Amino acid sequence: MIYLTDYDIYLNTFLCLIDMIVIMELRERIYGRIVRLRGVCAALSVALVALMMFLPGSYKNTYFTLPVSMILLPFYPKNPKKKLLFEVCLFSSIFAYMMVLNDITNMTPRFSDLVITYVALYHAGLWILLFIILKLCRNIDTDLPLSLWFIFLLIPVCIFASSAALIPILGSSDLSRPESDLLHLIVQATFLLINLALLEFLRKFTGYFQKEKEQSLLRQQLQYQEIHYQHLIRSSEQLQKIRHDMKNHLQTLLLLYDAGKTDELKEYLRQTCEVLERSEQVVSTGNPSFDAVLNIKLAEMGKSGISCSPALSIPCGLDLPFSDTVTVLGNLLDNAINSCTAASTIVLSVTWQQGTLFLHMENPCTAADKAPYGIGMKNVEETVKKYSGTMNTEVKDGKYITDIILYRVGTQYTEKKQP
Repeated sequence: MIYLTDYDIYLNTFLCLIDMIVIMELRERIYGRIVRLRGVCAALSVALVALMMFLPGSYKNTYFTLPVSMILLPFYPKNPKKKLLFEVCLFSSIFAYMMVLNDITNMTPRFSDLVITYVALYHAGLWILLFIILKLCRNIDTDLPLSLWFIFLLIPVCIFASSAALIPILGSSDLSRPESDLLHLIVQATFLLINLALLEFLRKFTGYFQKEKEQSLLRQQLQYQEIHYQHLIRSSEQLQKIRHDMKNHLQTLLLLYDAGKTDELKEYLRQTCEVLERSEQVVSTGNPSFDAVLNIKLAEMGKSGISCSPALSIPCGLDLPFSDTVTVLGNLLDNAINSCTAASTIVLSVTWQQGTLFLHMENPCTAADKAPYGIGMKNVEETVKKYSGTMNTEVKDGKYITDIILYRVGTQYTEKKQP
């Protein structure tokens, strides 16, 4: 196959550049937008396309646009599992598509000798395929257990290996060329459909998996609310008892004072203070989600002999969903409690200033270095990203220190200005 005119190579270069742009846009939709060195990434894309086109056999280099574009993967946000799974599916799908197109053109000889015609068909079909893949991958979340993720990864790998192995197998068979091309076309088209069906199945499966996570979080929220209300009821009962006995306490104190029994007065005051101290600590910020999580965790700390006096400076009606509060505050406090022993201390402060929420936590840590994030901390990190926030963790002087900043956290109520 040859170019008919000198302008064909420039047309092919232009089409390859469009391929690169479409692939970059597809990856941005799936991995996230390139934030740093965006101009460098664009310049590198143009340079790679130009290099492919001006190397020997430029029309054959057209098919290497996708592999070459993988050089740009480090520019996208970090998500190794998602990148590996999607790139393997994409590569396998495009390879099967190339085989299908090649079989079709082999069965229509009048097009097989015209390079630019074949290349134009290839580009048009590729854009359609990438558009379909974008529709199938728009809501895919690869935050799956490692075993499931590996199974999903293994399917396109096996499909690609089978597609490549089919070429020499049919070439060494006794079938005629038309029969071999037709059989190869049917099998490769089937492989392509399997790849697309896999992406659709993965999209629905991850959607179901995400719903299960949301329902699990909702059940946890309901459990927190129920326990919180139980704490409030017990605290209310204790306050009623103290209020009921207050008159008797005051009369007793007055009698002891009038009688000059100083020692008995001190002892009675000490016993009364002990009763008050034994009453449960109740946090009331006017934010049900914060109050529920903090009161439950403070009760757990009290049973374990862990001390914590949270410093809270947040307005009433903070516009932070219960699910996000449970994810961030609940997971952080769970990790802190698990790392503590009796008589340990947890430092917690939460401050809100002009739409920005600051959270600082310190808890004992016996490890010398910071361990990789587990599922709980990964969920915290994802929630922080929802608010374009930042999360910094470090181990210092035997303490695990966490600092979180959440932006765009408003309030549900605004104070009315006095006329």
